[in-house]
Amino acid sequence: MEEELIAENSASLPFWPRRQRKLLGPSPLRPSPPEFVDLRRIEDTELLDNKGDPAAFTSGMITAETSPYNGSSLVSPINVADTSVHVRDQGTSLEKEFARTYARAMAVADDSYGNGSFQLSPSQRISSFGRKIDHGATLVWRYLTVKIEGRNGASQKVIQSSTGYALPSTVTAIMGPPYSGKSSLLRSLAGVLPPNAKVYGEVHLNGRPRKLNDGTYAYVRKGGEFTETLTVRETLFYSAAMRLPVTVSCTEKISLVNDILADMELENFATMLVGVCFCGSGLAAGERRRLSIAIELLTRPRLIFVEEPMLQLDNVSGFLVMGSLKKLASNGCTVILTTQQTSTDIFNLFDKICLLARGRTLFFGEISACLEHFASSGLPCPRFQNPSDHFLQAIDRDFDRVISFKLMRQDLEQGAFLWNNLQTSVMVRTLETTYQASSEAATVEDLVIQLSERKGPILEAPGRATFLAQLAAVTWRSFLNMSRDFRFYWLRLILYILLMCCIGTVYYKLEESPSSIHVRASATFLSVSSLSLMAIGGFPSLVREVEVYYWERNIGHTKPELFVLGNMLSSMPFLLLISSVCSTIGYFLMGFHPTLSMFTYYVLTIFVCLTLVEGLLMLISSIITTVFEGIVVAISIEVMFILVGGYFRQVADLPQPIWRYPASYIAYQTYAVQGLLQNEYGEMSFSPSKGVEALQQAYPNANANNGKWFNLFILIAMTAVYKFLLYLSLIMVEKIKTICQQSEVPY
Repeated sequence: MEEELIAENSASLPFWPRRQRKLLGPSPLRPSPPEFVDLRRIEDTELLDNKGDPAAFTSGMITAETSPYNGSSLVSPINVADTSVHVRDQGTSLEKEFARTYARAMAVADDSYGNGSFQLSPSQRISSFGRKIDHGATLVWRYLTVKIEGRNGASQKVIQSSTGYALPSTVTAIMGPPYSGKSSLLRSLAGVLPPNAKVYGEVHLNGRPRKLNDGTYAYVRKGGEFTETLTVRETLFYSAAMRLPVTVSCTEKISLVNDILADMELENFATMLVGVCFCGSGLAAGERRRLSIAIELLTRPRLIFVEEPMLQLDNVSGFLVMGSLKKLASNGCTVILTTQQTSTDIFNLFDKICLLARGRTLFFGEISACLEHFASSGLPCPRFQNPSDHFLQAIDRDFDRVISFKLMRQDLEQGAFLWNNLQTSVMVRTLETTYQASSEAATVEDLVIQLSERKGPILEAPGRATFLAQLAAVTWRSFLNMSRDFRFYWLRLILYILLMCCIGTVYYKLEESPSSIHVRASATFLSVSSLSLMAIGGFPSLVREVEVYYWERNIGHTKPELFVLGNMLSSMPFLLLISSVCSTIGYFLMGFHPTLSMFTYYVLTIFVCLTLVEGLLMLISSIITTVFEGIVVAISIEVMFILVGGYFRQVADLPQPIWRYPASYIAYQTYAVQGLLQNEYGEMSFSPSKGVEALQQAYPNANANNGKWFNLFILIAMTAVYKFLLYLSLIMVEKIKTICQQSEVPY
């Protein structure tokens, strides 16, 4: 005696309105189904169960006159064939689920349509899908409860006894209104909850307690920060260089990047700059979202978690993003995502939905079964309405105000909106109670138990790149960004040249006499202070660099030491170029001694000062990521350094609290001007005194006990201190953000 289980392919086929079909055009991700889809007759195809007995597949032709949504015809009737899956009486729920999934995969795979028929035989398609299940990632969770502990010791349950599963080659959507626990459930499954969260229950991956190592899974967070001046292909390549081990050759990385571009439908955007620059418009929001997903696919994970993939996207962009995820699922990946509300086309691409409200599971299963569940609970989906809209209207507490508005405008005696008399809290309890008592919940429970006992492969990480390989990738990527961003250094170089021409002509050909010492000190102090002050013009670009770092650090792709060293190494060639050009112009216009050693010292001092200021600005941008406030703080600090630098008032005459100790000692202008003046007058002599003695008499701040190389060493040490403070700042900001996140509930 055999039990017949009918797989409703019409409920899993995406619905394609003619208008949107004409708008989008043909695409492998958007096949236009023919009027009749012939699944053909499946013959001699076997699926072995646990006992080795074949479960034969046979098919019969039926006609679906209506859409799967509450039996209401939407635009035009679509006739599809159905497949009846026969399973033995002793067959388990696991076998039935696999059989249902096989039938659905045959209908919705991306190669399903080829001139009105399948390109692969049914036996080949079922065999291929079976291999994906055997070698993919099967994630199940049972009685999963998540508690978030607040600072006052109180705890809050954000997920309560959730049970479900995610199979290979499927897309599982966790749906619900705001504050329903979608993000908490997704993060608990991926194991990325904050430290103040406690997880109870069971989570198994391929029949074993979940253990996810870096590279075995992908977790795509909302948003995304990228280096704006890189192309899409370069962004993926440098991310691969930072993450993949050195055993993967450069050719293999390029091939991998090309494959991922094809998977995410980004081939046409490969050479486009990510951000808005002078020569391009940059990527749209949909392409940026697909790029953030593509970056996580570089390790070829089998398990993919995505937070709100359609967030703030229009219907077309959201559909393309969802189509790319569907394509990944058809290649054997297990995709789990969160979403709040989608269009009809996107909603119909989901294989399973987990409906949440206030942390409780209202339903888990297929779309058609969810519609039946709502209908059996007295909440049928109205004709011509998007199911996702219908679900949210029933369980979102914010819709109580909408219901009140409808009640004022509708005549309830005529039967319109009769079920809207109920509050959402009542509907949520009704849906939850109905689901817990349904056979669907019992089937899910049985299936979860069987999947937990079914051993699968252990997901292995591909390895990580070495520190030197990561440093090289970060340095070269930052160098490309600095060279392509006109506002980073090139605009400053032009302004520096104009500034040094002005200073050089004002102090043109200074005399070599004791009376000109103060004038030379004035020219030297003005040159150092002006060049350092104008370096603040690059602060917006530095803020952008820090934002990209924080994003990559948040997703675990970089480290603080990599960012500090990479940024320092990549900026050195540009700062050396600026120092050389500006020093050449100012040094010879002002008539300083034309000897190679003295000129080299002048260039080195200007270079170290610019590097020091760059470190100070990076330190400020790591704490204050708002451009306007950061510039105000940087200018204030620079002006304070100029005031206590020893030119406007002697250091010995400054008030000791604060201004002399410690302000004058941390003002780099003090040591830079001393070193440059000692470099100029150290080998000079005036009758009857030496140049150093004459310098001390005219400029008392020039300490004769500190030689010029000692002053340069102090500047280098201060630069190292600023870089170290930047490193500590990045770590402290990360810890502060972690503490702040612990006080927030990740809904």
